[in-house]
Amino acid sequence: MASKKAFFRIKFSSPVTLAFTIVTFLVLVLDKFALKNFPLVQNLFSVPGALAKNMADAQKALGTAGMTVFNFSNPLHYLRLFLHVLGNGSWRGFLFSSAVILSLGPQMEERYGSASVALMLFVSAFVSGVLNACFLPQLMSGAVPFVLMLILLSSITSLSKNEIPLTTLLIFLVALSASFLGIESLNKISVLGIFAQLAGALAGSLAGFLTAPKARASASAKEKKDRLSEIDAGSPRRAARYDDDETTVIGSINI
Repeated sequence: MASKKAFFRIKFSSPVTLAFTIVTFLVLVLDKFALKNFPLVQNLFSVPGALAKNMADAQKALGTAGMTVFNFSNPLHYLRLFLHVLGNGSWRGFLFSSAVILSLGPQMEERYGSASVALMLFVSAFVSGVLNACFLPQLMSGAVPFVLMLILLSSITSLSKNEIPLTTLLIFLVALSASFLGIESLNKISVLGIFAQLAGALAGSLAGFLTAPKARASASAKEKKDRLSEIDAGSPRRAARYDDDETTVIGSINI
């Protein structure tokens, strides 16, 4: 009897995580290579900040005020409140954020559902973008709000077991440090900028918990069902039952 050959196939799972990573990669490639004369991240995939009084004259003289200051009469600037998480200022920022997102994103999508994770992403991007546009005189870009949101979600999941992994705390501190040093954005972010990104991450996490109770219940029920099926499949009684079913009766003897 010929044995069946085991083979592996690539499964397209976690659509939000994969789509986000692919789009950020394409934006960075276009910005660095294809559109050198038009800084794509700086002009589209970043959110402008508030105009500080001491910067007004300098920016008007340089002609950069329209690019770095949020214009409430420009519809494109409202779109940038959401698009700024897709922009990266460097390859280091892209690789750092992608490593965290690809590690934690599939777990959160499996637990909460892809639609809920997408909603969390939009909320975190919007809140951090609004805070930056209203209070911070700087351009902001990068996936730090999404990264912090995923770390917070994984930490909250561990809190149900009365424990917080040390690795989660370290990743959280590294993400904040990366944002402060400018690895994830166009330039260095102030302390208030970090709080804006953290506020966006908290808002996204809260939105997920308020809108996905059924997803959490179904995910926990699925985990329980899978665990019971694994136990049932490995029990000796189940194996003996299958052996009995595969027995072929050739004949019978009447006494």
